[in-house]
Amino acid sequence: MKKLKFVFLSFIVVGSALAQDLSRLNPQQLEMYKKYMAGKSGQSTNTTATSPENENEYERVIEGDTLNKKQVKTKTITSTTTTTTTPLDQKKEKEELKVFGSYLFTNQNLTFEPKLNIPTPPKYVLGTNDELIIDISGLYEANYKLKVSPDGVVRIPNLGLVKVSGLTMDMASNTIKNKVSKIYMGVSSGETRVNVSLGSIRSIRVTVVGEAERPGTYTLPSLATAFNALYSCGGPNEIGTMRDIKVIRAGKVIAKLDVYRFLVDGLLGDNVALQDEDIIKIDPYKVRVYMDGAVKRKAIYEGLQGESLQNLLRYAGGFADNAYRDILTTYRYAGKEKVVIDVTAKQMNDFVLHTGDSVVISNTMLDKFKNRIDITGAVKRPGIYGFEPGLTVKQLIEKANGVSEDAYLKMAFITRRRENQLPEIMGFSLGDVITGKAQDVNLQKNDSVVIGKLSDYVEKQSVAILGAVKKPGIYSFVENMNVKDLIYLAKGFTELASTDSVELVRVIKDKDVLMNTNRKTTIEKFALDKDLNFVNGIGGDILQNGDQVIIRSISGYEGIRMVRVEGEVIHPGSYNIKNKAERISDVVKRAGGFTSYAYPTGAFLIRSESSNAIEQKLNKIMQENSKNQLETKTNKSLDATMLRQSGATSVQGYTAMDSIQKKLSGSSVVDKLFVQEGVVGLNLKDIIAHPGGKYDLKLEENDIIYIPRELQTVRVLGQVLFPTIVRYDSDMGLRGYISNSGGFSLNANRSKVFVLYPNGSAKSTESFLWMRFYPKVEPGARIVVPERAVEIKNKLTPAETVAILTSISSVVALMYSILKK
Repeated sequence: MKKLKFVFLSFIVVGSALAQDLSRLNPQQLEMYKKYMAGKSGQSTNTTATSPENENEYERVIEGDTLNKKQVKTKTITSTTTTTTTPLDQKKEKEELKVFGSYLFTNQNLTFEPKLNIPTPPKYVLGTNDELIIDISGLYEANYKLKVSPDGVVRIPNLGLVKVSGLTMDMASNTIKNKVSKIYMGVSSGETRVNVSLGSIRSIRVTVVGEAERPGTYTLPSLATAFNALYSCGGPNEIGTMRDIKVIRAGKVIAKLDVYRFLVDGLLGDNVALQDEDIIKIDPYKVRVYMDGAVKRKAIYEGLQGESLQNLLRYAGGFADNAYRDILTTYRYAGKEKVVIDVTAKQMNDFVLHTGDSVVISNTMLDKFKNRIDITGAVKRPGIYGFEPGLTVKQLIEKANGVSEDAYLKMAFITRRRENQLPEIMGFSLGDVITGKAQDVNLQKNDSVVIGKLSDYVEKQSVAILGAVKKPGIYSFVENMNVKDLIYLAKGFTELASTDSVELVRVIKDKDVLMNTNRKTTIEKFALDKDLNFVNGIGGDILQNGDQVIIRSISGYEGIRMVRVEGEVIHPGSYNIKNKAERISDVVKRAGGFTSYAYPTGAFLIRSESSNAIEQKLNKIMQENSKNQLETKTNKSLDATMLRQSGATSVQGYTAMDSIQKKLSGSSVVDKLFVQEGVVGLNLKDIIAHPGGKYDLKLEENDIIYIPRELQTVRVLGQVLFPTIVRYDSDMGLRGYISNSGGFSLNANRSKVFVLYPNGSAKSTESFLWMRFYPKVEPGARIVVPERAVEIKNKLTPAETVAILTSISSVVALMYSILKK
């Protein structure tokens, strides 16, 4: 029994250690551990095995190498050498290239369909189902349309059978004329004319075999050629040859098609006319070469056995303009290694390509010039010029049509590279060189002369104008600018400008004044009329850099401000606020007073967001402060209202307080809590009875005064079992209305129940010791039962729970063993 307990405790300790160790692994380490365990148990893992095809890809043996005869310089690259481009990289690059000519038989604009509306070819061989048209004219008139029978004959009326199958059109025409001359007089003398032509033609069956896109047997017109058949079958497939396509007739090769001759030279010499039962055979290619770099057509080219590099370069369109033509680099498979072969321009005619070769033509020249020099900056024609020995700065400036008017003449620079390519800068006085006061500077090739502009060396200067002008802002400072000029740039005064109080603010720049006094700026006041004339001749000072001009508005001006009176008044609608002291009683009086259905006790005022920029800024600061407080909240309770504002209906799915805080701290939640609109409860009876009293508020722009109709119901909201609307009863207290709504729910916060009255005011529940005093209920009121604050606890993950339990078990086992002893 003791051994069994020991084994059990050991298992718990080991399990605890394993659980703790695995809990420390990050996801990548855990994935590696799973793969390792899968391998140990014999399961297949996601490893890349080298297939025989991949092995053969890098172990091709090149036979018939003729390089020994040509004495071409060869550099061997072993499989262990680290190179810039790996075979895999080269393979990827090759896959991007397309086989030259592969587009030919898929091009919709090039169909290779046989032409049927052409004169009868004289060498056309007649066969079964061909139609002959025999037209006799002159002394006799006759016309016959005769089909060639399966026996190869046509039956001519009054003449009998004439064998024409296997004869060309010329031969058949002569035979028929000889037969016709026996019964029609004048044929030999020309008085009777006999014309034999081809009507409808027969169809032939041609078989395409080998590496075609769609091999098979095709029915074609008897005028079809080999290219017509290739187009019908889709041409060669990915491994099919385009250089050695065989046309087989009666077991013999009668023609070999080279598609490249058509693509490059435009020749169709081997495009023979097909006959019935001909076979077109497309073998796999034997030589393919990858041509990349500075050629006109980068592609994969097929070569014939023994074909030279010069020939394939011609198929590629020749060198590009920027090609380096002295040496071409060729990469070749050689067993388990690859070799790099440098082919010179003289060897291209004799260099024989092997399948799999990659020919790379590099770009020409490096980015260097033999005689380049440039000048930039404040010259009339900046740019690159040709360098000549003995060229000087003054001569280069003359080439550039001289310096511009805004050139900085005190200093210019030459950027030059030494022999070791390290840069150096040489400065010189441009003005002295141009005027001849200083010695001219000799230039070297690749020098760069930089002539600065005067504006580059002058501090940016500006003046500003603020206040009642049409375009206030910052303007560039110009010498001799005065206040009138600046106001003119700002498009003049606005209608509300107070031109008799213009201020000029200037920064003190005198060192003695700044050191000996606390003054930082000076202010000069003066007056102008609407025509920008200074009153009493005071003003007109020349502005300085950094000056600010302030134009103030007319004192006391306000735009038209409106309020609205809605509900049970005689004349509801919008009213203008006549003065700053206008109150609620004034506007209600102007609206004609109440109707007989009005409920003044339930009246309220809606005050929306202020258009005052200062108040808007203050509200924004309050939002940011609330957001910061929410993000730094440290206790574990949370207002249920805040939770609902976040869009959540419960705390399920949240594992920590910070996860909810992150969701609540979003700007949209804070904005919802800081809606820039509020309701103010009004006591209209007291306001009307005592105009101008403390309850008679002064009105603001966009205020809305609403006088409702008397209501006879009470609404119960929040955490009750059945939120509903209850008929108002003056004898019923708040608990009665809660009872009519099913009573409190489990989440109800009974001590925080409050009543929202029709006029927008609210009153909460008061408590003393264990007793609660609920507020009075009036018609149209709303009883709101809030929800308790939500307690958020950090939940443990299953791994953490197992680790804690196993640790406790280990401690218990250790204590048991100690006590046992």
